[in-house]
Amino acid sequence: MKLELDEIFSVIDKVNEAELDSFAYKDADIKLSIKRKGGGEEEAVCPSVSKRVNPAPQIVQASAGGGRTGETAGGAKAEKAGNAENAAGITIDCPMVGTFYAAPAKDKEPFVTEGDTVKKGQIVGIVEAMKLMNEIESEYDGIVEKVLVENEQLVEYGQPLMRIREA
Repeated sequence: MKLELDEIFSVIDKVNEAELDSFAYKDADIKLSIKRKGGGEEEAVCPSVSKRVNPAPQIVQASAGGGRTGETAGGAKAEKAGNAENAAGITIDCPMVGTFYAAPAKDKEPFVTEGDTVKKGQIVGIVEAMKLMNEIESEYDGIVEKVLVENEQLVEYGQPLMRIREA
């Protein structure tokens, strides 16, 4: 049996939702171990944000006949870009791998644009994953400072979609 990448991300999402510090699975062909960085909560990187945040889980070991170890969910490239963009505000991050849509349809206005005020729970975009449309909601009240991805862009798990300044 082979684990597909989207299946691994699904497991990571479930571990994150359950707020587990670690998770391990092993059978004859697969060994998967996921641990949170630091084993719990960490302070936010941005000094202007006083909230505590749970870090994204890290894949410590995943092997199915010689798999890789020590890879982080979302990859180093997305993490570096996210840290640079996160410097001036909080971000709404992508909860899954898929295609980002800024509007409900091609002929419709975008859900939000830079400078718009958003409320907690307001839809700010859609991510299509495996032919399912997943609404992305703002977790904060604030103002959209910057939309960090383009319409119809492929996005990764944990990738910042937009930067919000709390109001």
